[in-house]
Amino acid sequence: MEIATLTVAERRCKDCGTLLGPGREDRQYCDSACKTNYNNRRRKESQKSSEDQETSLQPDTSQLSIPDYITRIHEILLNNRRILEGLCSEEKVGHIRMRDLVGKGFNPKFITSEAEPTATGRIYLFCFEYGYYEENGFTIIVCRKREVD
Repeated sequence: MEIATLTVAERRCKDCGTLLGPGREDRQYCDSACKTNYNNRRRKESQKSSEDQETSLQPDTSQLSIPDYITRIHEILLNNRRILEGLCSEEKVGHIRMRDLVGKGFNPKFITSEAEPTATGRIYLFCFEYGYYEENGFTIIVCRKREVD
């Protein structure tokens, strides 16, 4: 009669690498501290790799060709228009602080036109049909009627 020998695989903690003692067969960590540490490190590495991928997807404007550069400006202008459109309509004037507008992703460096000063001296900056001016710490957003349909 043969004697069966039981071989137990040497299991080690995924975090610190110490030998796991007796316990459940599917146990992977020494204790809850090792489990937490391992998962936090993995999450941080995952976030770092996804940030690296996002950075590599964003083009460096100093290296862009002319058509790519124009495309990027067009994307910024369309984003500005989308933000302004969400804050007002042809019937309703929008009010928001500039810092909040910038917080939504608005880039005030990119506009499509600047209107002549009004009788009161206001200068409207336009992004397509949506214009804005600053007054008393607020940005007032207006919509002019479309001249082309």
